[in-house]
Amino acid sequence: MRSCRMIIAGLFGLLMAGSAFAGQSTECDRLAGSYTDPDGVGAGIGLYGIEPDEAIAACEAALAADPNNPRLLFNLGRAHEARGGVGSRSVDEMARAGRSYKSAADLNYAAAQVALATFYWRGEDSFQEDPRQAMLLLDKATVSDATEARSQRRNLFGDTTLATDPNEAQIRFVKEAADKGDADALYALGLPLSLDEGRQADVILLWHQAAALGSAQAAFDLARMYFRGTGGLSKNPEESLRLILKAVAGNDPQTWDFAAKAYERGSYGLPKDDKQAARLFKQASDKGNKYAQYDLGRFYEEGKGGLPQDPREAALLYKLAADQGNADAVLAVARDMAEGREGYEMDRAKAIAFLKRAARWSTEAKGELMKMGG
Repeated sequence: MRSCRMIIAGLFGLLMAGSAFAGQSTECDRLAGSYTDPDGVGAGIGLYGIEPDEAIAACEAALAADPNNPRLLFNLGRAHEARGGVGSRSVDEMARAGRSYKSAADLNYAAAQVALATFYWRGEDSFQEDPRQAMLLLDKATVSDATEARSQRRNLFGDTTLATDPNEAQIRFVKEAADKGDADALYALGLPLSLDEGRQADVILLWHQAAALGSAQAAFDLARMYFRGTGGLSKNPEESLRLILKAVAGNDPQTWDFAAKAYERGSYGLPKDDKQAARLFKQASDKGNKYAQYDLGRFYEEGKGGLPQDPREAALLYKLAADQGNADAVLAVARDMAEGREGYEMDRAKAIAFLKRAARWSTEAKGELMKMGG
């Protein structure tokens, strides 16, 4: 009887946890939710687009009514990260972000597990460095947020190996993963070597291994080398094409964006094909890639690749990309605001205010701000 009650209690707990992921959209969701969050509610906003003071107040109010809601805890973490990590850095704000992410991650919230992994990997903002805990969090998140978890993993490995003063514990972890046949680790180990003309043979070996194990990035970079005949390789357009198609078949939005640009330009032996480019830009954009969002916006603005000419859809995509930190998209949005294009009313003051906020992190925005006299 006791075991039966425990089973029922456990099932009730799981149901309650699941219901906490759902629910009505709140101001906290509108101001700080992520549109790549698989359990998110509402449209969401990129980290660079968050107005921290307003978002923090809204999320704290929402949590006062629902203190154990992991989605709201995750959103609060994003709001603190926007205040402490965009532009000038605040250790205190980032520590608050980390604590909020941890509270949500402890409730098995996948998007928070992805965000928290960075804190453990880098050992910053009151978190002790623990690469294995970081990877454990990403492994857990992969169950329901595979694209973001895998992308974060690739980024952490790549940032580590390309660092000017690499962390020994992190490098050791990446090397151990590579020894076990981890494709992302093998690719990351090749990145710093690719900058050394004397180590190209080592790069090719590592990236061939990575590509064979499923690294789309390795396949695409090798394709470029085969097409150009660099790194000691003979020019081989057929092998280049094979590797590009292999990369496109992978699961990396960044590689889809690279391949889309290649189709748009007709480069690396690919035919010039705007329809293929549009398809891949959309594929990457739907997964939250800020470069693809901007490029897809261009296609809608111009009516390219079989897409209708749709200024409003272009404006929406530019804003999505700008809110994620795409400097080209920031300029596009500001000019549309200033000139009254793409569905915006002409409002130079609004454009200047938008640029001032972006100027915290974008040199391009600072330059455009000076041109507008802001």
